[in-house]
Amino acid sequence: MDVKRPTPIRVHLPYCPYEIWCRIFSHLDTTSPQKFALTSRSFFAISSDPHARGLYFMQKYGKQLALYYAFRYHRTALTPEVGKLMMRRGAWLPRFLVQLVDKEVSSLYEFYLFGGVGIEEYHRQERGKRSVPVPLFVFFINEGYRIYGHTADFKEDDVARFERLLYGSATPSNTPTVESIRELLTAFQFVPVRGSGSPLDETVYLISKLDMSLVADLVHNGLDLTAVNDQVMERVLWRADVSDETLQLYLQNGFKLSPIAIKKGLQMARPTTLDALRRRIPDAELQGFAEDTIVDMFGPSTGRGWNWVPESADYLMRVFNISEDVVARALYTHPDDEPLPNGGRAEFPATRCYMKANPCPVWRWVLKTYGPSHPFTLASFDDALSRAAADRDLHAVHDTFLESGVKFFPRHVKILACRVLHRDMTSNALHLLRVLRTQVSQDLLDETLSDDDREAWARALQEEVVGNEEWDHRMRTTQLEGGARGGAFRISKPPEDALMFLNESRELLADLLPVSVTGLRRRDSSRSSRQTSPSMKTWVRRMSTWWRDQVSDNQRGTWNGMEDAGG
Repeated sequence: MDVKRPTPIRVHLPYCPYEIWCRIFSHLDTTSPQKFALTSRSFFAISSDPHARGLYFMQKYGKQLALYYAFRYHRTALTPEVGKLMMRRGAWLPRFLVQLVDKEVSSLYEFYLFGGVGIEEYHRQERGKRSVPVPLFVFFINEGYRIYGHTADFKEDDVARFERLLYGSATPSNTPTVESIRELLTAFQFVPVRGSGSPLDETVYLISKLDMSLVADLVHNGLDLTAVNDQVMERVLWRADVSDETLQLYLQNGFKLSPIAIKKGLQMARPTTLDALRRRIPDAELQGFAEDTIVDMFGPSTGRGWNWVPESADYLMRVFNISEDVVARALYTHPDDEPLPNGGRAEFPATRCYMKANPCPVWRWVLKTYGPSHPFTLASFDDALSRAAADRDLHAVHDTFLESGVKFFPRHVKILACRVLHRDMTSNALHLLRVLRTQVSQDLLDETLSDDDREAWARALQEEVVGNEEWDHRMRTTQLEGGARGGAFRISKPPEDALMFLNESRELLADLLPVSVTGLRRRDSSRSSRQTSPSMKTWVRRMSTWWRDQVSDNQRGTWNGMEDAGG
């Protein structure tokens, strides 16, 4: 049985009206026009047709701002013929766009004029920079003068004038300011656009405070409220005088209470904000938003960021009675993983706040809220020890945890040994080891250290420091530098603090050795050591792999150099 092959599209092209193909082209997404044009010569001809291009711009950007965005981002495709066809279909020509065209051409022409370059040479040299062709410049100037006449003011700047009026008076009592802004919006079709002037969300918010009726004029002129809704509503909920009446005014004019805006409002932890939200949102739904807010506050800063404010966390925990299960989901990187037999977490980092620019306030809050023996506190302490940063606040956090009663465990020996390898942290690692030694020695004197615990401590010291020749080699020849741009650096001699760290570890191991430690192997050679105790090497590689996953290529630094430096 013969399989019927599909008929090539070029056979169907003559049977589909040309206008239909132009309509199809106008509905393509951002990346498809180039692919469409490369499909065949017929499709390339359609993509080059002025009618098809005009329809594409009108469909993509709307009639109010189609000419503006075509000029800003598709200048090579915008010709006078395309512009005229768009205007016949109802495209607007705001006065600020004509001023933008005139300003761009004038500034470039004056530059070349003072440099002794003629207009023909100017267009020849600037072609690669997408300069404004003379026919397109003439089109905008002629059409602008036809629409606005003697009020054209092409040498003025409506964007600057609008901002002077807006920032000059932010109170609704200034009637002349409101009317001047309204004239710009209604008579000259002005609308603020992203990338020109102040941030768009800030502009819309100030306009709404000045006179809410102006927001309707902005929407009529092509403003997309959905693009600024979240940021504007966040600012509304952040106001100290926010009320249900205030929210009602915004909701009646096209704004919406989106989930991100609600969570940002809850983060402010103000009773007035909470009261206004409770009038609009059912309690069960608001409870979910509060829990999600806690999760976002604990996590790394993304986008506009979630600032950690202890008072806000305390307020939400108290008002919404946040459970420990929610806090576990907010704090742990992998909340569903069971703790390891040694008490640590399976994945590094243990806490999501580790990737904050400054996670120390979060760890302090966990210690203050849950005490020194809670699993949340122990996970925070593990990450505080693991964070590769020579930072005073971080070192102070270590001491705060230890002074509150948090204890070291054998798993921490590996972390301290790794800190010794980092530049500017050997002294801190030595300090922490001495605290650890004091704790273990006191337990020995008090006879509260079981044989299993002594064995675990002795095994950790032997495998990670004293008998680990891989670590000893790195300690004497290499230093690491943490952070997104971290790397490995050769050194001619080991730091004094690192040698003292090794000696203190040997002395502590000697104190523990009188008890028979089963399974404690003696390191006879470099080869056998590296085969039987790869824990330090694995730890460094694990840190290296984790950093690679967190940072982009241009921020990665020289982590790969550690393996070469340590080999």
